[in-house]
Amino acid sequence: MLLGCGIAALLVIILAVACTGAFFSAFTGPAEDTSGDGAQETSVGLGEPADLGQWRVTIESIETASSYEETSPQGEFKLVALTVENIGTESTTFDSSALSLIDADGNTHSASTTGSEDSLFLEQINPGNQKSGTAVFDVPEGTEITAVEIQDAFSMEEPVTVQVD
Repeated sequence: MLLGCGIAALLVIILAVACTGAFFSAFTGPAEDTSGDGAQETSVGLGEPADLGQWRVTIESIETASSYEETSPQGEFKLVALTVENIGTESTTFDSSALSLIDADGNTHSASTTGSEDSLFLEQINPGNQKSGTAVFDVPEGTEITAVEIQDAFSMEEPVTVQVD
């Protein structure tokens, strides 16, 4: 009797795991093949557009600055120039916090919140429109940036990595 209950409980757990996987795959669907070889493209270079959720993001350049709009950094500023286009069908909000800088040591750096006109902080963008701006990062002096990671918090898609070097 006890062995039968254990087997029944194990079958219920296996069925629950299988149903959960099927449920989530119905919402995410298959990964879009953009490389032609069956693998999803998740890495691009500077100046190349990357599609993620409702966004098409192009990281144009990364510059180093000792100040930004009369603000001094703790270390030095990395200014990331980018263009964001809404490729979806509804208005969406882009926030520079969707970006992270990855340095040569594997550390991840978050964007600073600035009140500048070109900061792309909580920027509302309608379908078909695009906005260019700057994301500002305060990193230790001499930090070598190797990649920019773009993560859409409202999408279940994997992040896109922009290779810098």
